[in-house]
Amino acid sequence: MGMDHVAHAIEALRQTETSLRDLVSKAVAAGDYPGVVQIASWASTISELVKSCGEETNRRPVVAAVPRKASRSTGGAFAPRGLLARQTTSQNGYPRFFRRGAQLVRVAWSKRDKKEYQHKASHAVVQGVADAMAKVGGDGRVFSTEDFLPVDDADGNRVPSYQAYVCLALLKQTRLIDQHGRQGYSIPRLAEFKDAVESVWRKLPEYKPEAT
Repeated sequence: MGMDHVAHAIEALRQTETSLRDLVSKAVAAGDYPGVVQIASWASTISELVKSCGEETNRRPVVAAVPRKASRSTGGAFAPRGLLARQTTSQNGYPRFFRRGAQLVRVAWSKRDKKEYQHKASHAVVQGVADAMAKVGGDGRVFSTEDFLPVDDADGNRVPSYQAYVCLALLKQTRLIDQHGRQGYSIPRLAEFKDAVESVWRKLPEYKPEAT
């Protein structure tokens, strides 16, 4: 049998994602939080691409049986239908995070509606979620969302759960917290956690409609 070029391509993407995740960790350690946001976004894009490639590969028994000459007629390596459209979306690097005044803005892509949508949370919510996590994440403890939600923001107001998850998504993307599958999360650098969250907040790009 010939070499499975698709499988090799997927493996190359996985290695790229791993390298980017390592660079994110190094950027966090160096305090380069603008770099963290950008590189983490690229890593997320690669992750989504790997996932979509894997889904297509698992569903392509008929494609595997197509003669080689038929695949050459496409002008190169076979691209399963539907994959290119998803790649175009993934390459835009969603989700993206911005700051608009005192608000955190998460811009994501709806596969169902084929358009962007936004979720927002105030700076006070970001601080409140960070405080709640720091209280339950001591000594490298792995904690679940049930351990710190619901949470009050820095102004003492109860935070809607979707806003807390906007903050959680930012902290995951910037690697200020680590996810351990379904077990939950941990804070790798608790001593500098709150300062790092504030640094990420200050260095987020300003939201501009044309930027999304």
